Amino acid sequence: MSETQTLSRFYQDKLWKLQVLTFTSGAIVMSLEISASRILTPVFGSTIYMWGSLIGVILSGLSLGYFLGGKVADSHPRFDKICGIVFCVGLFIVGIPFFANPVIDFTVSVLPGTQFTPLLATSLLLIIPSVLLGFVSPYVIKLGAGTLKKVGNISGNLYSIATIGSIFGTFVTVFVLIPSFAVNQIIFGLGIVLLASSIIGLGKPPKIILIAIFVALVIPWAPVSISSVPHYGTLIYEKETLFSHLDVSEFGDNRSLYLDGIKHSSMNLHDPLDLVIDYTEYFHLAKMFNPKSVDILFVGGGGFTGPKNFLALYPETKIDVIEIDADVIDVAKKYFDLKEDSRLQIFNDDARKHLSTFDKKYDVIVLDAYASTYVPYHLMTHEFFQTLEKRLESDGVVISNIIGSIEGSNSQLVKAVYKTMKETFPVAHVFPTEESPRNIQNVMLVSSNHPYDFDRQTLYEISKNNPSGYLVDELSVDDHFYPKPIDISESPIITDQRNPLEVMINPITSKPYVQELQILKEENSSELLSTVILGMVLASLSAIWLIYFKTKIWA
Repeated sequence: MSETQTLSRFYQDKLWKLQVLTFTSGAIVMSLEISASRILTPVFGSTIYMWGSLIGVILSGLSLGYFLGGKVADSHPRFDKICGIVFCVGLFIVGIPFFANPVIDFTVSVLPGTQFTPLLATSLLLIIPSVLLGFVSPYVIKLGAGTLKKVGNISGNLYSIATIGSIFGTFVTVFVLIPSFAVNQIIFGLGIVLLASSIIGLGKPPKIILIAIFVALVIPWAPVSISSVPHYGTLIYEKETLFSHLDVSEFGDNRSLYLDGIKHSSMNLHDPLDLVIDYTEYFHLAKMFNPKSVDILFVGGGGFTGPKNFLALYPETKIDVIEIDADVIDVAKKYFDLKEDSRLQIFNDDARKHLSTFDKKYDVIVLDAYASTYVPYHLMTHEFFQTLEKRLESDGVVISNIIGSIEGSNSQLVKAVYKTMKETFPVAHVFPTEESPRNIQNVMLVSSNHPYDFDRQTLYEISKNNPSGYLVDELSVDDHFYPKPIDISESPIITDQRNPLEVMINPITSKPYVQELQILKEENSSELLSTVILGMVLASLSAIWLIYFKTKIWA
């Protein structure tokens, strides 16, 4: 029987197997890409550098895989061989949660704080599975096209199935997996699905290895947690939300909320209204500038530290909070003593979208939705500040929390936002929260269209009569009031069309920004031991498979 007749018979008998392998490989590629972003974002931020690296590495790997896979398919067109390659990819993916942290630590040490660091990390983590999954398309086309006469129809059919698989993987990951499972559970699941799809063309030993891996991952090791996101103190709650990796942890008397490994809020368990993180005291500048303010809006909820504090200290105020992440709101209610209050309204929405449609004016708007590794770029543009102006009373003030420095090489972001806000709000006062203006820190910008003309001494006297009393010490010295003109001649105005925020924030994320002394993770010795044992089991099974693959299939 000729090779053409053999391939034709295979096409007739085994087409469904090719379709399963094609669909699964397409789905896993996209699902892995999206899931891997949850490993990389806590370290590198959700920037164009991270996403560009992720997309570029996947596409580069697939392209190289198409090329190499075509060569291998022409010389060795056997179904068990491509199934064995896919089985290898499944094993690699299962191992990602074990070696992701060392790989990321290595890349950060080799290329500390450059825009190319996420590219190196992504390449080391994903280039191998991307290349090997790229083998699938040319290989299955070679096996499925029994004659040249049908190659166009078969290749179109299989490419269509691969694309449908990619669409399926994207939607399922975004709408089902990430909202419901931890990232490591998702990645383990992707590896197992890929292993399961590949055994349709393999013999008995790989099936035994798959069963062993499934048992090792699913049955006795449920408490094992392997994460690229650092946990500080004792972890009491953890979840993958639609927007970030969320942790609630306790250390001593403090309970803290972390999003993607960055602290966003902290509460004293014995005094829930206390402002544990220093920069939140500067929110009370609102009442110093505008003592008659009643309607106050917070953009960004976190642990709702500011809103709770304002409700307690200023009984005449009415507080609105816009928080985009519903899980953050739920956590604030469950773990951060956020109670129902007739003076508090919470909106689960994107701030810009909400303010564009919500017809209400405020005396104070507090912008606290930014972090040291991520800024929501659409909340820092000239167009957004124009929207804020429409929602602000004539004597209202905007208090914006920006992370950066006022002077030096790390001041680009603060200067650009300062210049952009001054296009809408000509009055602007700058309050460093640390002593040196060159330090990376929380910088508070107070802006308004009202002609507020305060100096530090005047604000100091006002602070002594304020019921909070938080800023008396800070305003008693020159360090926390920046009186000099800020040189913004070289700074751009940030607009929806021109928005280089990732370029500006990169120098900031390359420097240590510390709100407090970092606390070493408290390791659970039994969990650590379980993780080590599990890693050894998977490594042993992988070694057995590679020996079998080399001697029985590839040879």
